[in-house]
This record gives sequence, structure tokens and C-alpha cells, in this order.
Amino acid sequence: MALNEKESKVFAYIKEDPFISQQALADKVGLSRPAVANIISGLVKRGYLLGKAYVVNETRPIICIGAAAIDRRYFIENDLMMGESNKVTSQSSCGGVALSVAENLGRLQEDVVLLSLLGKDQEAEQLKETMRPLVKMSEIEEIAGYSTGTYMEVLDKKGEMVLGLSEMEIYDRMTPNWLMKHSSLLKQAKAIVVDTNVPRETLEMLLDMVSKNKIPVALITVSVLKSHNIPDSLKGIKMFATTQSETEMYFNMKIDSDAALRDALNRYLKMGADHVIITDRSKCVQYASEKHGMIRFDLRNADSDSYVWGTNEALISGMMYRYLQTKNLIDVIMTGIVNAAKTTKSLHKVRHELSQSVLEKDIKDFGEIEFEGI
Repeated sequence: MALNEKESKVFAYIKEDPFISQQALADKVGLSRPAVANIISGLVKRGYLLGKAYVVNETRPIICIGAAAIDRRYFIENDLMMGESNKVTSQSSCGGVALSVAENLGRLQEDVVLLSLLGKDQEAEQLKETMRPLVKMSEIEEIAGYSTGTYMEVLDKKGEMVLGLSEMEIYDRMTPNWLMKHSSLLKQAKAIVVDTNVPRETLEMLLDMVSKNKIPVALITVSVLKSHNIPDSLKGIKMFATTQSETEMYFNMKIDSDAALRDALNRYLKMGADHVIITDRSKCVQYASEKHGMIRFDLRNADSDSYVWGTNEALISGMMYRYLQTKNLIDVIMTGIVNAAKTTKSLHKVRHELSQSVLEKDIKDFGEIEFEGI
């Protein structure tokens, strides 16, 4: 429905100055402040504005939903001695699967909105300050009495994780009611990426909400312990990305042969996902769809026997970025694989040099992708 004269004036002033106050708007258009507030509320509900921060919806954003956390890694310098104080070096960064996907896409110059929850603490301020140049943070809610999500892992000399600890209670507050507060924003999305830190009932509501608008959704799993959040039906999921270890736990099976892998991929396809990706550590991407069959792609990371953090986030970010430009499967997978392969060689969970031009050069330098049937 078209805007009337008063709505058009309010919208025009907000476009000129997104930080304008409601009283200043009222003075400019000759209305009372409550009348202006009602107009703004209507513009939000109808999708002209993205939320209470008056972000003008001139483009359809990619919305990333899930964890925004602080990651801390500790590298043991010598052999691990249980019960003793071990000498370590450490690294701290912004993390969480949804945030890392959002950062990848932000560095690729996409318009990205992050939906997450933070505590009212120092970690929240660090996250906002770091991510604000890359990702729209206006829809993030801060909750008193809860800590911003944190994840800590300890790695041995071989790079294998020997201990992982997470404080993620705040994400249990991502309820269906919380999601509904953002329904008008979600309807404007050109794509949605969501992680399994989001509770199952909320994921189910999200899929139901966006199915009518045919918005492509990517679901990416976060850990074995959060596999219970995977919905029974994956209908409406364009891309489903998980790991081999999580799949073994989810289906209570051992993937020790191609036959077992085919069985696992088929199970996910039967649950309704269009494209299924199972990564084996950070060595290869195992892909399946009803249309294209089952294929294994080499990530060219043979020197690592463990999962390199950020691999799956880089993979799904690259694939979604290219999918929004072309539906050519090889181009979509190629972009994801190259971004993932380059990330496995980076010191950072999201490589800081990433940009559109860098990624295109990486793809050219990478050459043809290596794949085989499963």
C-alpha cells in the first residue's frame, strides 16, 4: 500500500537523518509527537523501516539469527598435564556462528542485520564496537541479569581440542515470542541464516513464518550438544550445513564408509532440506541434493586432522553470497569452498582481508575444484 502525504513526509525526513528524534519530526511535519510515533510504528510494520532504530529498508537485507559471543582459545605449549597449571598462549575474538556468518557477509559488502541477544556487560560493548562497521546491530536486545555468550576451548600441541566450555544460557531466551517481535523485519529479508543455538520451537516458527514468502533459509549446526534443536522437518531449508561428528550423534550411527555417508545424506534430504552439506573436519565438503546427487569436494587442507574454527561459517557464507547472484550449483559451491579453504589457513575465525575483490581473486587462483562422487 502506498504512503499517504504525512507518511511520505515522515519517511523522507528519516531518510535524511536516521537519528532524528520523534519530537523533531513532529515539529517538521506539523503533527503531535504521538501522531508521529503512530506513523513510525506503521512504517515499521509495513517494512519501510527496520525496527526502532529507523533503519531505512531501501535494500532487502540478509538476516543472521543466533549466537553473538566472545570466543577465547588457549594453546598449550607443552604436553598437557592434568591437574597442573599448563603454560598457554591465548587468543580472543568475536564469535558465535550467526555472528561469524554475518561478519563474513558484511566483509563481502552485503547488507546484513544480526538478530541476537547480549547481556549488559563489557563483552556486549566489545562485540558491538567491533562489529558495528560491518553488520547492522540495531535489532540486538540486551538483557540484564544474563551474561553475553562466551565460548572457550583449550587446544593441545597438535591443534586438537582437549576441552571446550560454553556459557550460552542467554540463547534460551530466543523464544517464539522474541522472534515474533521481529516478524516485519523477517518478511523483508532476501535470505536468512540461522544457527542451532536458537531453540527448536523458535526454529520451527521461523520456517513456518518465512515459507509463505519463499525466503531462502540456511540452517547451520553449532555442536553435538545442540543437535536437539534441529527440527524434525527441514522443509523450507535451502541449505543445511553440519559436521560428520554431529551427524553421527544425531542419527546414532558411525560414518565409516561411503555407504554410511550416503545413508546420512539421504536421511537429511528426506527430512526436507534442498541442499545438504556435511563437512569432515576441515578436509572435505560432502554435498547432496535430489537434483545433483552426492559429491565430495576437497578443501585442500590435508595437513590438518581437526576442525579449523570458522570453516563451516565461511563455507555457508560464501555459498549464500553466490546463491543470491546465481543458481549455478558449481559457482555456488566453488565460492563456499574457496572461502572455507582460505579460512582454514587464517589465524582468524573470519579472515580480515576478505572482500568481494579478494574472494574473486581467490576463486581465480584456486583453479578448478576437485570432486568425486560418493
